[in-house]
Amino acid sequence: MMKLISCYVTGFGGLENFEYNFDEGLNVVLEDNGWGKTSFCVFIKSMFYGMEYKKNTKHLTERKHYIPWNGGVCGGNLVFDKDGKIYRIERTFGSRDKDDTFQLIDAATGKESEDYSENIGEEIFEVDRDSFEKSVFAPQAAMKTSMTDSLNAKIGDLSAAKDDMNNFDAAIAKIESAKKVYSQTGQVNPGKLLKVKEEISNCRETVETLPVKIEAYNLQRNLLKNKTERLQNLRDERGKIQEKIAIQSKREQEIGAIRAKQENLKTYKEELTSLDDFFANGIPDLEEILDIQEKQNSLHGINGRFETVLEQLPSKADEGKLNELFRNYEVTKEQLDAWDDISDRIKELRVQGEHNQMPEEEKKLLSELKYYFSKRVPTEEEISNATDQVTALVRADAELSVKEKRYHSLLAEKEIMDKTIEESEKGKGVALLFFLLGLVCIAAGVVFTFYIKDSLSPVLAGGFSVAGVILELFAFIHMFHKRTTHNTQRQSLDDRIDEALDELEESRLSREEILDYCKEFLNGYLVTPTENMQDMIREIQEKALTYKQLLKEEKKYDDQNSESLEELSELQLTLYTALSHYATVYNMDLYQDGNEVDLLHHLRHDYRTYNEYKENKKIKKDLKAQKEFLEEEIKSFLGRFSTIEGEENQLNGIEHNLRTYQRLNEQVEVLEKELEEKKEIAEIPEGETSIEQLQAMQQEMEAESDLLNEQLVRDNEELLRMSEEIESCEDAKERLAGLLEEAADYEGKIEIYNLAAKYLQKAKDNFLSKYMGPLRSGLRKYLSLIYKDEESELLSKNFSLDMDLKVHYNYNGNTKEEGFLSAGYQDLVAFCSRMALIDALYPEEKPILILDDPFTDLDKSKIDEALSLLKEISKERQILYFTCHESRMV
Repeated sequence: MMKLISCYVTGFGGLENFEYNFDEGLNVVLEDNGWGKTSFCVFIKSMFYGMEYKKNTKHLTERKHYIPWNGGVCGGNLVFDKDGKIYRIERTFGSRDKDDTFQLIDAATGKESEDYSENIGEEIFEVDRDSFEKSVFAPQAAMKTSMTDSLNAKIGDLSAAKDDMNNFDAAIAKIESAKKVYSQTGQVNPGKLLKVKEEISNCRETVETLPVKIEAYNLQRNLLKNKTERLQNLRDERGKIQEKIAIQSKREQEIGAIRAKQENLKTYKEELTSLDDFFANGIPDLEEILDIQEKQNSLHGINGRFETVLEQLPSKADEGKLNELFRNYEVTKEQLDAWDDISDRIKELRVQGEHNQMPEEEKKLLSELKYYFSKRVPTEEEISNATDQVTALVRADAELSVKEKRYHSLLAEKEIMDKTIEESEKGKGVALLFFLLGLVCIAAGVVFTFYIKDSLSPVLAGGFSVAGVILELFAFIHMFHKRTTHNTQRQSLDDRIDEALDELEESRLSREEILDYCKEFLNGYLVTPTENMQDMIREIQEKALTYKQLLKEEKKYDDQNSESLEELSELQLTLYTALSHYATVYNMDLYQDGNEVDLLHHLRHDYRTYNEYKENKKIKKDLKAQKEFLEEEIKSFLGRFSTIEGEENQLNGIEHNLRTYQRLNEQVEVLEKELEEKKEIAEIPEGETSIEQLQAMQQEMEAESDLLNEQLVRDNEELLRMSEEIESCEDAKERLAGLLEEAADYEGKIEIYNLAAKYLQKAKDNFLSKYMGPLRSGLRKYLSLIYKDEESELLSKNFSLDMDLKVHYNYNGNTKEEGFLSAGYQDLVAFCSRMALIDALYPEEKPILILDDPFTDLDKSKIDEALSLLKEISKERQILYFTCHESRMV
């Protein structure tokens, strides 16, 4: 006997953190739509049977439907009593079946129980999930039930034949599958018989067309012969026309040449008329045109020289500057040479003074070092201490690297140990082997104790039982010892890692102290940053020595420089006085800048430019006069003729027109003479066929010949195709006889498969009919509880069940299906047939009954009758009844 005690829903559909305590007998849950009544029903089913998982489906599965949308945990627990022992099922569900968890707890001890496995639903109710929904669990709008192989096996107590019952549909399916190889009629994958019949039909159709195809073949062959003869006739006619075209063509070529010359003569005379207008003011000589061309060339040269002279003349600003320099202050080349000599001597004296100075490189280096040691100059003791600290820092880095490697090595060792232990705990090979052997031995002991009765059974049963217990103990001891060893190894390695970490932190602190001292020393100088502090200390030390030596050299040069300044002063006074006017023009301060060399360089350059300027002004005047004379001569000549754009183009055009005029006169004279000689050549006689007409006839014949050739190719191909079709018809005639024998063979095989399926179904029906009596009696029993008057009693006896649990009733001698009843009567009868099925399934006990609002289609009178039946049933079993309306309340 089993009953539910309580449940807790962590999350399932719309239910969250929900708790419910079950009572004896009838448990009624009245809640509005959307509260979660169906979720509650499915939750109870899922606690026993889990939730199905289907891969790659687009349909809404039960798992997707009831997993909470907020991402919370899906699952809970269910407490129940089975034969006086209380258990608690704990399950959680993930998006896939491998994410699900299951645990069965013994409520008395609080420990995990092995009385039932994860398939606890099948083990307690002795039916699969589908059969559970067709018996004690009635989903909403699914009161009707039907027979399954699992229900057949349970009702008939057919434990030994269960596999045969479950495999009946598979056997029928295999027969149907084998039969479909021959009898399939679909277009996608037709059976062999259909293929053969289609081929027989095709062969018959092909054979029937044979006489027609032979007749068409003969007609096509005659047509091909006629077209070949016509093609030969066309070739002969084309040859004759070609001879006529050759004769006619020669005559027409002569006449065509005369016509062409007449056209050319007409064109030449028209061109001469146009040129007469052009030369209306007289026809020039060719020598006159050549003279004008020479003058044009001279004018181009003068224009080029004129432009060059203009480019060489200074700008207005430069011209003013040159006049300011030299118009009232003329200078000679000898004066410039003398001033250059004085400038060279001044430069020599200055160089002598510069040689007694410290080298620029040393000056620059001394300046940099003064900036480098602007804060302070280190002592030798400070540098020595800094060097020692850098050496200590290098040792600290090496020590820190060794300790870091040791620490990371221990971490890697721990990771490897964890993976090894994890793999070892996953692969429980030895323990699992002994555990399974122990189960086998215990099972063997049970078999010899209860099922095999002979003289050795007690001894074998005891031996196998003891061996099984010993093997189970060995498996648990082996697992416990392995787990203890792994924990000890982990603890030892963790202690070593902690010790290595402490040493590493101590070395880091010591290194930081040394590094702070070194940085503080180096921050006092503008040292070049490098990764090596020893190089930085060495740089400070070397620059300090160099700095002290350069300070001594600077003092030595300052004491030596005090000679040769008097001559330099006198020469500067003489030269600067002579150049004062030019310095003013150039805006130079000789006394301040000492740039007499630059001034003399500019002065010599401008002196040359001034002389060139005076010469170019004279040349410009001469070129301008020549240019104006030539332009007037050319303009006077070109004015006699029509305007052509550009003087050069105009002169070329005059020359071109003159030469054309002379050439056309010569050609006109020649053509008139030739035409006069050939005046008497005859024209083509009237009525004679022209070349164009002959060529048109020839083209028509060629087009017809091409068309006939194409038709002959197609007709030959068609004739070949017809020949192949006739051969195919002959082959089909031979193939037809074989196909008829093959079809008869396939039909015989289909008949054999039909008989096999028929006898299998008959055997099953005979086998199952033995236990249909209790089901029909149960149906009458529950109908009698609803309808207690005589008429209803008689009516109830007329209802019956078939082997698929479909309800039929007899009315006036005719058997009707339940579909003829109203929806309300159908639900009542379905409920009674389900109760009859439950009684047949569980004759010795009264399992729970879960009903999800089953009476929604009933009117008030039928609801009262159904609820009355529920009250009666609840006296013997626990019922969970869910509804959303008070009218259906018990």
